[in-house]
Amino acid sequence: MSSIDFTALQEFVFSQKMTPDNTVHGIDHWTQVESNALLLSRHTGADETVIRLFSIFHDSRRFDDGYDSEHGPRAAEFLMQIRGDVFVLDDARFDLLYHACYYHTKEHSSGDKTIDTCYDADRLDLGRVGIQPKPEKMATAIGQKIVKKAKDVPLSEMRQWLNKLTL
Repeated sequence: MSSIDFTALQEFVFSQKMTPDNTVHGIDHWTQVESNALLLSRHTGADETVIRLFSIFHDSRRFDDGYDSEHGPRAAEFLMQIRGDVFVLDDARFDLLYHACYYHTKEHSSGDKTIDTCYDADRLDLGRVGIQPKPEKMATAIGQKIVKKAKDVPLSEMRQWLNKLTL
């Protein structure tokens, strides 16, 4: 079990973000990624602490909502800078978190259940920007299953549908 105060950590990271407050990569997205990750983890067995941390950090170093290929690496470096001062995580779990943040837009899947759960949790929220997630782009079997079930869900209703989903 983790002793990280996720609410306080999210508030701190949000105060350090590089984008305006109301963006498609902001706090609403972070919260939805966390919800998606927790849903997925019931089936993947992913590390809950790592996936929750990923939801907070993965887009925290974006310059804007446009194409920003280096936001993941910047987020990973931000993790390195504040580790030990703002949160504590053992090396093995930190390595998973670092990898997930660094590669979340660069890698389809990693082969690790925790990292792949992070990737799919983020991809499941693509509807917010008008993109229908595709099963073949998901890294986990449960992510693929969810996307297939959601094929007829309007993108504008995807978050509500996901938040009510039981598998």
